Amino acid sequence: MDTRDDQGSSAPSTILCCHADNCTADLTDAKKYHRRHKVCEFHAKAPVVIVAGLQQRFCQQCSKFHEIPEFDDMKRSCRRRLAGHNERRRRSTGESSTRESSTRER
Repeated sequence: MDTRDDQGSSAPSTILCCHADNCTADLTDAKKYHRRHKVCEFHAKAPVVIVAGLQQRFCQQCSKFHEIPEFDDMKRSCRRRLAGHNERRRRSTGESSTRESSTRER
């Protein structure tokens, strides 16, 4: 029996389970993303999850659990990552509008 993990290294087989408290989901047959981050599909999308006794939410950008106050409303990305994402979007939008105005001036 081959007991190789996702990275191909030989390791003793361990049962992968979700980080959420009291979750009994077996991640053995889950999607690779859920196995990699050790979160079941239900808890990856849940608005509130108890992890280590704290109310948290899984961040789609960080792929980690954060405490609820780190999120705006019901968003699934933490404020810090959203701020970086929005900054990159503003920068690329500003660059493209600068290019457009310079080609119009010619």
